[in-house]
Amino acid sequence: MTTQQIDKQAREAFRNATSLRLAGTISSDGQQLEVDLALDALGSCNGAVGNSLGIMHIIKSGPLVYVKAQDDFWRATFSREMTAEQTEAMVALFAGRWVKPPRLMSATAGRMCNRLGSLTEALSPASGGNPTREADAVVGGRPVAVLAERTTTETTTVYIAKEGKPYILKATVTGGNEPADVTFSDYNKPVDTTPPPPDQILDPTKLR
Repeated sequence: MTTQQIDKQAREAFRNATSLRLAGTISSDGQQLEVDLALDALGSCNGAVGNSLGIMHIIKSGPLVYVKAQDDFWRATFSREMTAEQTEAMVALFAGRWVKPPRLMSATAGRMCNRLGSLTEALSPASGGNPTREADAVVGGRPVAVLAERTTTETTTVYIAKEGKPYILKATVTGGNEPADVTFSDYNKPVDTTPPPPDQILDPTKLR
């Protein structure tokens, strides 16, 4: 196949996928994120996102959002407006619990899923550029065709399955201000959005 044919088929397969899982590192707004997240086309997600504050687990289904984070994440969050004693009391309350956030925080956490979905699209060959064919490689034991697209500041490289559906199995961005290195899997696999058990959920709107 020509480079253009591979590019076209990969874009179509990627666009038509109903869900996928991405894992690796992505830079956004000057911040590096460690992600391991299953996403679907409806905006649902299940997985974990980590930054300098720690790791936050998230389950989102429609407007319903549940999050669970490490102690350091909650400590950094509460210490902005509370004394050290109050902060530790809140950390103890939130530790190990799923939280059903208030509306504003739910919207913020929900946008994380949508934003990562947008970043995923940006890593596909759908940028409309003119990629070049690089030497074939292997990702996770599967042979892949490698396409690279270069600008004056960065290079986006995608690794496309040569067998079965031409799905992107890996993408990297080097140079520029937002480097990335992610793998893709579980295409079209339903995202598990089962809520946590009720006795593990904390409703912070009822706290004083």
